[in-house]
Amino acid sequence: MRIVYYSIPPFADCDFPLIKALRNSGHEVYYIVRLAPFMCHTTLFDIARMDGRNSVLPLSTYPELTVWGDYIDVEKSFVSNDAKGRTGISSFRLFLEEQRLISSINPDVVHHVGIPFVFHLMMMWKYRRKAVCVVHDPIPHSSDTALRDKLKRFALSLIPAKFVLLNSQQRKAFCQRYKIPQSRVWQSSLGPYQEYNAFRTGKIIPGDYIIFFGRLSPYKGISFAVDAFVKIHESFPDVRMIVAGAGPVCFDPGPAEDTGAFEFIHRYLTVSEIADYVSQAKFVVCPYTDATQSGVIQTALGLGTPVVASDVGNFRDVITDGGNGLLVPPSDSDALADAYGKLLSDSRLLADMRANIAEAGQSEGGDWARIVQQYEAVYLSK
Repeated sequence: MRIVYYSIPPFADCDFPLIKALRNSGHEVYYIVRLAPFMCHTTLFDIARMDGRNSVLPLSTYPELTVWGDYIDVEKSFVSNDAKGRTGISSFRLFLEEQRLISSINPDVVHHVGIPFVFHLMMMWKYRRKAVCVVHDPIPHSSDTALRDKLKRFALSLIPAKFVLLNSQQRKAFCQRYKIPQSRVWQSSLGPYQEYNAFRTGKIIPGDYIIFFGRLSPYKGISFAVDAFVKIHESFPDVRMIVAGAGPVCFDPGPAEDTGAFEFIHRYLTVSEIADYVSQAKFVVCPYTDATQSGVIQTALGLGTPVVASDVGNFRDVITDGGNGLLVPPSDSDALADAYGKLLSDSRLLADMRANIAEAGQSEGGDWARIVQQYEAVYLSK
């Protein structure tokens, strides 16, 4: 099949291994990524300077992206370069340019990642018999605004596409919330993000530490994770906690900083920093108060690192409690502290978890091949 795969940079870490698996299965994949200034440093994108043209550009315009040539076909990949980063006449012209490109490709499938807004609703209508819309967050996070939720409801009600959700927990709720027949909603999943391993630098991060990384948002539960660290610090004085991410600070770092063993990196880590910091951590903390699925967990497992996570969304589908991590109730700093203590006091358990992750990782290609089969079923459905 000839597939137009349309996405944005925040989803690159799950898009790229899927595109690679689709190509390995014999499909012709044209990748189009919409780039705005605030997306230059996110997941697998680390663009030093954005091109000033509002136009659809060859991916090779950005040498930083050509390193992903093992995953995407650079010659069949394009950047929809929204240099002004706002909705208006220039964005509409860019949309028209995208449509001319897609028409010239004449795809069998238009695979759209995320919920289309404004101009892209027209694209989804035009290709309604070919459109597949992948929804990462079927139910809004608790931090989503009421207006954003209303816009999402409106957009979803207008899209005559087939929908794909990435967890098995929220299909019924999604259909009820947005008045979409269950016959139009399919379920797939995510595989481990092992692509980060190629970017390990060999740099040694000193000392023992646990880490939270990603966007700073209230629903991520960072305050509970930090509070739990303060509770266990005296028992494990040689272990540090690192919180790394961008966004408004939604937790009080003061008590943790008072321990002298807390580091707050208030920016997104680069791809190589993620590879180094996460692979060497004792474990990753994913203390969300609500969620659907999490790329943070897939990144940690792809890098061989156990995870302490809240039991929300589809986390139970990914984390085997005691096998590759620990699950705790959400919004419970005492339970998180107990989980920290359990892993930090039992080096054998941590080693066994890493061995379990490594063994599961041997089937990484098989995981994504299975996921491709799920998408093929969606593509071919009537």
